[in-house]
Amino acid sequence: MNKQTIIAGSLFMLAAITFIISWYLMPDPGTTDTLHILKIVKEERASVLSSIIVQIISSVLYISALVFLMQISLGKKRISIAGIILLGIGALGLCADAFFHLLAYYMTDTSVNIQQDVVTVMNFMQTEALTFLVPLLLPLFIGSLLLSFNLAKLEIISKRSAWYTSAAFLIGIICAIAAKLGLYTGAIPVLGMLGAFATGQTIAGFELIQFQYARLADETNNNY
Repeated sequence: MNKQTIIAGSLFMLAAITFIISWYLMPDPGTTDTLHILKIVKEERASVLSSIIVQIISSVLYISALVFLMQISLGKKRISIAGIILLGIGALGLCADAFFHLLAYYMTDTSVNIQQDVVTVMNFMQTEALTFLVPLLLPLFIGSLLLSFNLAKLEIISKRSAWYTSAAFLIGIICAIAAKLGLYTGAIPVLGMLGAFATGQTIAGFELIQFQYARLADETNNNY
């Protein structure tokens, strides 16, 4: 049995599950309003700290899964390698994002007075600093999409993973454009989009394991 496939699938599932748990624990995910962030983090400090820890664990699980994925034959190497590299970059961004949250967590500590200097720093982290973070985070979604389509093309997994990932990506783009043009002023369903993305990855991980067990069953039947 190809243990690498089963380990890769298991780690990928765990990474996706911890990914969505970390965002579920984070109050009002997706908001960039400085004062609102400081307010909700101060109210939910235990949940925010738990989210930070789980998010770091998730990034470690993604990197670990990619190490084992590299040992599996994934057909067209360029697409596979591109997907794996982008996912790796995205995992770095996910870890970096956890430290953005850690800063907000510390700034709402009782030992810190929320004055104009604190607000100024947080405002920077939610505006200019995002120009460094977003290019690291986006590859997480793009790399996952490339891998899902390639694995589906090789008939290792079904197309469900790619569809879920595509749906999350498409909804995110539509919402961002609509908000930018002033066509939509409501709350963007960030948690729902991230949930769809995590669901796609969980399916991919599960079907990787399923594929390996099915192949083992076929080999066993052929030996009789």
